Amino acid sequence: MAKKRILFIDNRPEHLRQPILRLQVAGYDVDDADGGESGLRALRAKPYDLLIIDAELPNEDGWDVLKEVRADPRLAGMKAIVFMAGKGETGRLMLVPVEAELRRPFTLKALVDAVERVIGPP
Repeated sequence: MAKKRILFIDNRPEHLRQPILRLQVAGYDVDDADGGESGLRALRAKPYDLLIIDAELPNEDGWDVLKEVRADPRLAGMKAIVFMAGKGETGRLMLVPVEAELRRPFTLKALVDAVERVIGPP
């Protein structure tokens, strides 16, 4: 059986290393993208089970990317986890539905737990 595939979008490489490694150790296949445009290209190029995205991307922020994902018939059913600042942005969650949210700072265990709740174990 194929591993479950995750795309992780964050423009800061220092924020990607540990979460990606932890998800890989847990058994998931994880790709990353450094921004909204490259993330959308990746989502349209191959199938993913889950999108994990930073709400605070430069240029096109994570919320804009999520709106595009939800508007694209090929991607509309994509499950998503958004991570954001510790406070604020709650109103945006009502406008752009996601399966889970993580508030910074979050632990790697909380990340893996959220992924397992959304798409199941690897």
